[in-house]
Amino acid sequence: MTVRELWVSRLLGAVVGVFVLVVSGCAHAPSEPSRSEATASARTIVRESLPSGPLVLRGVVTWEGKPVAGATVRAVLHADVPLSARACSHGEPGTTILDPECGAMKGELAQTADWLGYRSPLRETVSDADGWFELTNLRAATYDLWASGPMGTAFVAAIPAGSTVARVPLEAGRSVSVVVRDGDSGRPLPGTQVALLPRAGGYAFVAASDAEGRTIFPRVPTGEYHVVASLPGRLADASPVRGDEVALGLYMPRRLSGRVLRQGKDGVAGVRVRLEGQGLQGQMQTQADGSFRLEGLPPGTYSLSAREGQELATATVRISGDGDPSDVQLSLEPCGEVTGRVLRPKEVPIPGAAVELLLTRDGVERRSLATTSSDGRYRFECVERGQVLLAVRAAGHVSPLEPTKGDLSVEGSLSANFILQPAALARGRIVDPEGRGISGVRVLLSPRAARGPSPSGETRGDVPPGGGTALTARDGSFAVDGLAPGRYAYELSPDDTFFGARGVVYLPAGNLRLKLLRRPARKDNPETEPARVRSSLPGG
Repeated sequence: MTVRELWVSRLLGAVVGVFVLVVSGCAHAPSEPSRSEATASARTIVRESLPSGPLVLRGVVTWEGKPVAGATVRAVLHADVPLSARACSHGEPGTTILDPECGAMKGELAQTADWLGYRSPLRETVSDADGWFELTNLRAATYDLWASGPMGTAFVAAIPAGSTVARVPLEAGRSVSVVVRDGDSGRPLPGTQVALLPRAGGYAFVAASDAEGRTIFPRVPTGEYHVVASLPGRLADASPVRGDEVALGLYMPRRLSGRVLRQGKDGVAGVRVRLEGQGLQGQMQTQADGSFRLEGLPPGTYSLSAREGQELATATVRISGDGDPSDVQLSLEPCGEVTGRVLRPKEVPIPGAAVELLLTRDGVERRSLATTSSDGRYRFECVERGQVLLAVRAAGHVSPLEPTKGDLSVEGSLSANFILQPAALARGRIVDPEGRGISGVRVLLSPRAARGPSPSGETRGDVPPGGGTALTARDGSFAVDGLAPGRYAYELSPDDTFFGARGVVYLPAGNLRLKLLRRPARKDNPETEPARVRSSLPGG
């Protein structure tokens, strides 16, 4: 099917999430019904006009340097915060709306697409016979231009009104196909609203899936996109676009209910039940009989916990397509405490160290984080009884190779101190044969005593114990923290422009300089990759 393009303005600041837990706001309730393409075309689009002003934005649309007549040009306010940088409303600090860890991501994208597709302001015009266009009565602001014509499509970002002539060169663009199916049965879902959202923000392509659940966006500007699908009564789904086709699955929302008990008997009122899983976090308070209910959940595995004072209850629950768990019991039991200090040699405290506590129950890992105070102390209060693992990281120090094991099964408290050695300096620069820095090179350092690079020179995806990895910055510089002094094997993995390389370095080293050789132009029979690299170490 052919997509109907909807040109839209800047992203809405805060929108509700798709998963609305009864109290915290995590279940999907679409504000508008999804529609087939015919009904979508009939929907009334209520857009505000762009704020008026005295300025004009002029430009010319071209294809391969020649003017294009009849191209549609739309101006939208430039998104000050692009989609890729918007904070997640229901996630950890620093999580963005596009991160998989953002539980509200899918719902927020669905609501954003709905607003962008039908209510956001824009201004549009058509290029004349000479390819020129003019957008009048604009206020002093920066605008994004989106254009479509008989030959191609274009996106031009951040054009100030009243500036010099805007050049809008059309390109062939790319095609994206989206297939939407029922998450349980796999059958196609026609009439699903599908939106293609650029990471730059401020714009959306919107269409409805056909009888086979497919939507085709035949020509969009090249760039990075996310796609989101929504249908009334189902949980939205979203995904980054990594190829020419994306598959999405929409599930019916599930619910989970149960009771919080004391010693397995009496219900406990007013206790907060916390849920984590599938990128979601939410909580609610138990009723007078200790009962609770959480709604709007996708199938998957969840961790539940409830705490009152120094009593704790936890459970792992699996929600499948067969039914909704309704008899989950959380029985409050006394909990334990884990404390300790993180120090340098001679008992010098390390403030700001990150201590991670890992507890595994029923195949599900529960992680907790703590940060050391100015005197190097950390504390985990009310920890579930049982076996725990502790790991520690501190900038400029060598972390233990293995986590520390502890047992809270018998005693109600556990104390674990860590002494970290200073890390060896590992800084340098990756350059081309002309001495220019190369960005985006993966640098992997492996302790030579443990294991070095593979004989074939292939790069491993994992980081070995005691090793570290980094990506080079724009100027080719890199720094790897947390390594002990000694001899290390390195592997350098650049893009296809350069050969990869491997070798050996000695740490500490603060001025490593590693040179990569450029690949020749591709031939029908590619040459075998040589393992050649030139390196210069400080003083060598």
